[in-house]
Amino acid sequence: MTVEKLYALLQTELPVAEAMVGDRLGIQVEPPDHRIERVLTALEVTDTVLDEACQRGCNCIVTFHPLIFEPLQALRPADRVGRCVMRAIVKGIAIVSIHTTLDAHPAGTNATLAQMLGIECERPLLPSAERAGYGMGVVGRLREPCSPSQLARRVADMLGTTVRYCTGASSQIERVALVAGSGSSLLAAALESGVDAFITADVKYHTFHRASGQLTLIDAGHFEMEQHVPVILAGILQQILAHNGCSLDVLPSTTRTSPVRTEISITIDIDSSTIAVSETDAHQR
Repeated sequence: MTVEKLYALLQTELPVAEAMVGDRLGIQVEPPDHRIERVLTALEVTDTVLDEACQRGCNCIVTFHPLIFEPLQALRPADRVGRCVMRAIVKGIAIVSIHTTLDAHPAGTNATLAQMLGIECERPLLPSAERAGYGMGVVGRLREPCSPSQLARRVADMLGTTVRYCTGASSQIERVALVAGSGSSLLAAALESGVDAFITADVKYHTFHRASGQLTLIDAGHFEMEQHVPVILAGILQQILAHNGCSLDVLPSTTRTSPVRTEISITIDIDSSTIAVSETDAHQR
């Protein structure tokens, strides 16, 4: 299968029209005379993801985050993007990005994460004007209403991370809006939807001030909210291929790509000592 054919098939379920304005989608790297043998789905392309693709016999990576977002000024090995582009060409690996089209899909990033958190989806936060059921974010109702702190703990436990949050007007959370990744710019839409809580990532300090007293705002982490993308994307791609009578191995990446590490300082009053807890330890707590 050619890269062009694969991307055309992807667009039957993940059309460009559903992407956010300014997104970078499509075929980003295509080696000469390339025919796909096996596909790796990934959150993003890094050196370790390229290593994984080679080790697992995948000569195409369908990635969520675009490898090339800003215009390239040069291809240099010291730069991650330039280095990965050069390595992909040398290794004969095509790279295709689908990004926010997966966010907008009715069974994509946001809908799947909402289901995992016990949110019964009612509608997209920003519905598509083109396709029913498509749109950015979700608005839904918790199957088990809870307090703001209980919701924050539920999110932290489900995603295996720590969260930051502020509380809103309601002490009982029933309706929730969710946007995986950098969604704090949609705070106004969440407020207009009348939800009790908004779960997203990359929230700035002053955005918490805007939300405080109005709705519970939870920052669950960018990578943490999108860590299940390889599996979600692989499932959708496998369904597309089966529906079109195509046979192609699709493997979700198992590589952790986030470069972010966390150290937590905990003060114990008994002896006034301070313990530094590593990210791994914090994850296990």
